[in-house]
Amino acid sequence: MKLAGLTWWRNNYGSILQAYALQEELNSIPGISYEIINQYGKKIASFDNLIDKIKTIGIKKTIQRIFWKFGMKKLRNRSFNIQKFTDEKLRISSNQYSEDTIAQANKKYEGFVCGSDQVWNPTLTDINSMYWLGFSDDIKLRFSYAPSIGVDGVSEEEAKVIRKNLRRFHGVSCREETGTELINNIIGTNQCRTVLDPTLMVEKSVWDKLCPESKFKEPYIFVYMLRGTKEQRCMIEKFAKKVNLKIITMPFMEPEYAVWYDFKFGDFKYWDAGPDEFISVIKNASYVFTDSFHSSVFSILYHVPFFTFPKVGKAQMSRIINLQKILNIDSRMVYNENDINCVFQKKIDWKSVDEILDGKRIISQQYIRKVIRKYDEGICSSV
Repeated sequence: MKLAGLTWWRNNYGSILQAYALQEELNSIPGISYEIINQYGKKIASFDNLIDKIKTIGIKKTIQRIFWKFGMKKLRNRSFNIQKFTDEKLRISSNQYSEDTIAQANKKYEGFVCGSDQVWNPTLTDINSMYWLGFSDDIKLRFSYAPSIGVDGVSEEEAKVIRKNLRRFHGVSCREETGTELINNIIGTNQCRTVLDPTLMVEKSVWDKLCPESKFKEPYIFVYMLRGTKEQRCMIEKFAKKVNLKIITMPFMEPEYAVWYDFKFGDFKYWDAGPDEFISVIKNASYVFTDSFHSSVFSILYHVPFFTFPKVGKAQMSRIINLQKILNIDSRMVYNENDINCVFQKKIDWKSVDEILDGKRIISQQYIRKVIRKYDEGICSSV
């Protein structure tokens, strides 16, 4: 069966790696050939992508993003390595589709998967967008894998559209418990399942094979701040002195939230890391400080003590808090300097975390296989 995925696959390290993880898992299933829908051009610096960004975020923010991707040689090198990874590791459709042409994909694929990432967040995508699979023919397999809806509630009009969309699905899942509860309330059943983010759903061996050797020989603290403040970075500097470790950073990851202190911050700035090197620098760190969901994920996978700063936006916070909650990890959230000392004292029971992950990983993998099997057997009814 030839399947196609509707997801975000090049916005940042997390988006790329979740897309890679789902790709690897689906293609490990006998009889499945899966690729990712190309919905905005394969190249970061493409005319179609430029037009799309202007439409969605405006000219000012688009120019801002162009500068922070290509304005300096070091940033261009980062963009080059990210592009290199997507070209070599992701299976992207040769045909490019838009909202106007996505229905043509019915000629090529027998089924469609939407997710992961925040593709169902109504503040980021339209509830009639391709990510709800409304374009697919009735005979096609349709299911979601771990999309995030990112809001606590929707209007009644939005709920009607969502119910209509999901009525045709053969399997529905979300990444967060809050999203699952909301979807189940909307559709009036308990058919939506909570599953792991794809980066956690695949076996760790997937990342071990992908991960290059560390380029850093001495112990270090890795700081991956998508947003945050100068004050937070100063707190990290004090902690680094306390534990006598150097700081490695990846500056200016989110253009709209650039902190100029990043030019000064850190002992080594890892400007040009690709997604695989992003994993490696986390894997080999002594500690990780972050406001990112996926850097928290890889810290957990590789048993690295991590500290999380609150990230602006309720949707951003809920997924990080939910991750710690489902793994029974005491809060790693840092709001002030005292919190750093408090979190530092908390030891994570990694054995317990791995056991919980193993159980949830099985549930998540079985969800996918069950939906596909029942569809193949002709006994899978829509939601």
